[in-house]
Amino acid sequence: AQAILAQASFLAMFSGCSARVRQSLRTGAFAVVSKRAPLAALQRPPWTPIERLASPLGAAAALRLAPVVAGGARGDAGFPLAAVAAAAAAAAAALALTGSGGGSVRCEVVPINKAGGGRKVVLSADCGGTTTRLQLYSVDPNAPLLDEALAPGDLLCEEKFPNLLFKSLDDIIELFLKDHCGRGGAQPTVAVLAVAGVVTDNACRFTNLDWIVDGVKMSKNLSIPRVEVINDFVAQGYGMLTLNILNDDDVQKLNDVTPQRGAPIACIGAGTGLGQCFLVADPSGDYHCYPSEGGHVEFAPRGEGCDRVQEEMLRYLKIKFSGWNRISVERVVSGKGICNIYEFLAYTFPQRVDKVMHREFLHKAGDASVIARHAKEGSLCQEALDIFAACYGSQCGSMSIQFMPFRGLFITGGVSKKMSHIFEDKEGIFMSAYGDKGRVSPLLDQVPLYLVKNDDMGQRGAHRRAVQLLKEHLSGRIREAEELVDRDRDHLVAPRGFVGEADGHAGEVQKLVSAFRELAVRNRRLSIDKEQEDEYEPVFKTMLWRLPRTGSRMTPEDWMHREMWIAKNGSLCYKSHATGEGLVYWTKEDLAIATIDITDESNTGMPWTFHIEVEGFQPSFFSAESQEGRDFWIQQLKEMQKK
Repeated sequence: AQAILAQASFLAMFSGCSARVRQSLRTGAFAVVSKRAPLAALQRPPWTPIERLASPLGAAAALRLAPVVAGGARGDAGFPLAAVAAAAAAAAAALALTGSGGGSVRCEVVPINKAGGGRKVVLSADCGGTTTRLQLYSVDPNAPLLDEALAPGDLLCEEKFPNLLFKSLDDIIELFLKDHCGRGGAQPTVAVLAVAGVVTDNACRFTNLDWIVDGVKMSKNLSIPRVEVINDFVAQGYGMLTLNILNDDDVQKLNDVTPQRGAPIACIGAGTGLGQCFLVADPSGDYHCYPSEGGHVEFAPRGEGCDRVQEEMLRYLKIKFSGWNRISVERVVSGKGICNIYEFLAYTFPQRVDKVMHREFLHKAGDASVIARHAKEGSLCQEALDIFAACYGSQCGSMSIQFMPFRGLFITGGVSKKMSHIFEDKEGIFMSAYGDKGRVSPLLDQVPLYLVKNDDMGQRGAHRRAVQLLKEHLSGRIREAEELVDRDRDHLVAPRGFVGEADGHAGEVQKLVSAFRELAVRNRRLSIDKEQEDEYEPVFKTMLWRLPRTGSRMTPEDWMHREMWIAKNGSLCYKSHATGEGLVYWTKEDLAIATIDITDESNTGMPWTFHIEVEGFQPSFFSAESQEGRDFWIQQLKEMQKK
């Protein structure tokens, strides 16, 4: 496709047309490429070059491009308009059909007919401490909800939002639904919100911003018949029902026990903390997941004979964290727990400390990967991982004898996957501690044990629960939203890390949040007054791929395709996907002091990327449709800086 586009430019050059016309050709081609092929076209078998040239999309591209080229060619005698237009249209069609140069569009407004034929729309959310990811699915309520398979439904759209830029989770969801279900679109029938906090009575105090997430009130405010708030690890539990235990890509079997249908399921996962939950089948065979805060039970030290290392570690942690009474098990069995174990060993055995490693550890406080990377035989790092493995195995064994999950105990979590080697040795430290439960140890021989390999269990589980909730709602098995109840904030468990008013810092935190929001609004979403629209008319405009603040430069799916232009007054503007209005991305004053440069290819997952940096602001990244497009954008921006 790039070769065809180059051929079009080559033809234009040898036809005697001016540089201005050649640039019009390239700009027009970029504009056509932005008209991406529909998903159905992308899902077709591979297109041949002849199909690309002769396709309806190619013809449509030629029609779109011809006026642009004609406008650029006006006054140039002998310009072979048809030939160049056809060549550039072919290039545009090929790019659109193959999707070269960027990812596909992820979001769309959900038309009513998408939910037609009895289909319903469900909303699922994965709400973390810093970001919230929302997904809308179209679901056939009659489709079976099978075990060991993904829940039915077609993903309509998804979007990720930074929590810090909003005043509540309600505001995030309201904006998302306005963007993707507005103007007569189909509204969700049910919503399941998986939140990082302790959920009681369908409500939760959520994140260090201390939001109240109330399912009943949200149901009323957003006009969604049923909103269910669940703990994020409960969502992981529902995700276990989607795993195929015979698929090595889903799970790794840690023993040879056959699961019993209808028996309880348990789930445990070491990550930032230690999550736990369990699932029980009702008389109809449907599983329901229940939360557990078992990660906060007391840590019980172990050791053979007179080995008192873990007892001494308990004393050390009591002094460090509480000063006198108790330590929860997640202070040891978690990513931060590995760091706590190492700190204890470094304090107890200072003569064995690797000074170089220790400096790196102090520089990257709370990063367990530093310890894992330096875990050599006989080192303190290796000893820390051995203690972690023993404590993790013991906790998994304790959960097994508590719940007797004869359909399976599933081990998940980021730390578990990164430390998967500790589970592989059936005679190793983890498995030895797991099976060491005294006279009830034979019970563990009946518990299937699995290590979960997938990373998206929370999203899969939230969607599965949403489909299950939809079926319950439509069958009348649950009531409509209850009467509104005023939730007493003090009766909900405070989120981890919340800065309370009593310590005098809450006001400073809120000032910081307010300042950040004000900065973000000024920097990215400055509206254009109608009286000033003439000043913001474009002097140069194309489609660009833009990276949102919460996206990853290495993930093409995070980039968004937007119409962007340099305005008469020297500002950089773009067209809002949600409202269609023009907005200021960088002001003239911002661009005047900006650093504009090419982005190193090793630091981005998109081709032809450039970035704009302004002191005091987060850098912005853009990707053009070709190298020429990127270079021309940089040239235009730098010329505007000189004016």
